[in-house]
Amino acid sequence: MLDLKKVAKQIKNEGLYTFIYNEMKEITGKGELSEEEVLHLLNKNPKFLQDYKTLNTQSEISNIQIVYQEILEEDTPECKKIKQMINKNREELIRLEPYENKPDSMLYAVWVGSAVIFLIFVIHNLVVLYTFWYEKHPLAVYLSYVVVSISGYLYYKKRIKDHHKNHAMFKRIEAETKSLIEKGKKDGCLKKVYM
Repeated sequence: MLDLKKVAKQIKNEGLYTFIYNEMKEITGKGELSEEEVLHLLNKNPKFLQDYKTLNTQSEISNIQIVYQEILEEDTPECKKIKQMINKNREELIRLEPYENKPDSMLYAVWVGSAVIFLIFVIHNLVVLYTFWYEKHPLAVYLSYVVVSISGYLYYKKRIKDHHKNHAMFKRIEAETKSLIEKGKKDGCLKKVYM
């Protein structure tokens, strides 16, 4: 939920986005680009917008640039309803922002795999240092490794499934919010939509 004109202005003028701007200049073969040219490239090549979003996420800057809609007394009931829905959706989009992109399976695999390896290491060291279970009950020790590994795999699958569910919810709310914004603009309810 970005204002592309604002994005184009930021890419052109702010140092945080220099690498995106330099890449755009390289593609066009020009020394400098106008904001309109940057905007055209953003619309033409989705990679630049994705780079912008990724950089914002890494810098802990929100990609949800919708402004809170103040509900006024003189608003019509229809306008009040649109503004309430936009505000509600805005909060949900901010909450679900980490799920804006599809899940990176490798990221979850590394994260959960590291935890599983650490737990197996801890179990092994506790057993070796404080017990004789390797000699008397080796099956129980190895079974605990299997239980930890299976639990880690099941947790990994759950995280991926949850991410897919939240990603679908984010996309649904995003589409609904876009249609509400269009309707609000058409009806004259919304003066300022983006920060």
